[in-house]
Amino acid sequence: MSFISALNNFSQGYDPSVTRVVLGDFEFLDFEVPERIAIPGRQKTVLHQMIGGKRTIDVLGIEYDPLSWSGIITGSQSGDRVSALERMRDAGEQLTLTLDNYSFTVVITSFTPVYEFIYRRPFTIEVAIVSNNASPLKVDALTGALEGLIDSDIGKSLGLAEIIDVDSVTSAVTTVQSAVKEVTDFAHATVEQVQSVVRPIVAAQVIIQQQIGQLESAANDITTLGGLVPGNPISKTISNLLSQADQSMKIPALYNLQSVLGRLNKNVDSGQTADGVRSVTLSGGNLYQVASDQYGDASLWSSIASANNLTDPQLTGINTLTIPSNPTS
Repeated sequence: MSFISALNNFSQGYDPSVTRVVLGDFEFLDFEVPERIAIPGRQKTVLHQMIGGKRTIDVLGIEYDPLSWSGIITGSQSGDRVSALERMRDAGEQLTLTLDNYSFTVVITSFTPVYEFIYRRPFTIEVAIVSNNASPLKVDALTGALEGLIDSDIGKSLGLAEIIDVDSVTSAVTTVQSAVKEVTDFAHATVEQVQSVVRPIVAAQVIIQQQIGQLESAANDITTLGGLVPGNPISKTISNLLSQADQSMKIPALYNLQSVLGRLNKNVDSGQTADGVRSVTLSGGNLYQVASDQYGDASLWSSIASANNLTDPQLTGINTLTIPSNPTS
C-alpha cells in the first residue's frame, strides 16, 4: 500500500491496521471496504383487525433485507482476489460475515467485478442474510419460551402428583423433575440430552397408566352408588363410599397428569427443532447416507434415528425425516 493510499484511507476514517469486514476466510482490505453498509431489518408482523377497532398483532420475528456494498480491489493480487470471491459465489455455501461487532450467516447472491486495469477491479457484492449470529434476542427468545413451557408443565405435574398421593407416581414425577434440571438449554439441547429427559417421562407415563387401570378396576367392583347393597355391613358401606370418593378425585388427576406429561414430552422434543424445523423426504435409502449428506458424518445416523423413533438404519418406502439441529454420535 502506497503512502498516498494510506493517507486516503485515514482521510475516510479508516484504520488500515484493523480488519473491518471478513466474509468466510476472505478479508476485505483498503478500498475493498465500504464507507458504510446499511443493515435494514424489520419485525415481521401479521395484523388482525377486530370488530370495534381493536387490533391484534402477531409477531413473527426479525426479517433482514440483503446487504450490499461496492469497493475497488487493487494491487498485484487483484486477479486472484476476484477469483476467490467468484469461487465463493459459485459454491453457494453459507458463510460468516463479520462487520466489527456484527456477525451474520450469509449466502453470496451476487458478485459483479468490473475489469478496468490489471491492478484495479471495481466490484459490487450482495449477500442474503440467513441469521444474525450476534443478536442477543435470538437464543434468549428460544430458550426463554421453551423453558417457560417446560417449567410450567413440571409445576403442574408436581401439583397433580400431590393430589394423587401415590408413592410410585410421586417418585416418577420427581425423577422427571430431576432429569429436566440437568438440561440448561432445551432450545439447543443435543439428542442425548433430550433422550435423558424423555426416558423418565415415558417411564412415568407407564406407571400412571398402570395406576389408572388399578383404580378403574377397583371402581368397577363397586356395582352401586356408594356400594349401598342390602345386607352389607355398615363398615363395608362406609369403606365403599370412601373408596369411591378417593377414586373420583384420583382418576381425573391421573388422566390430567398423563396429558401434562404428554405435552411435556413434546416440548422437550421440540428443542431439536427450536432453531427452525428441518426435514428431508426420500424414498428408500439408509440413515448413514442421510447423516453424511446433512452433517458430513455418517456416524451421526443415530441422532436422526432417535429424533424419528427409528431403530433400523435401513429405510423402506417414502419417509419424511426430522433432522436434529444438534446431533451427537
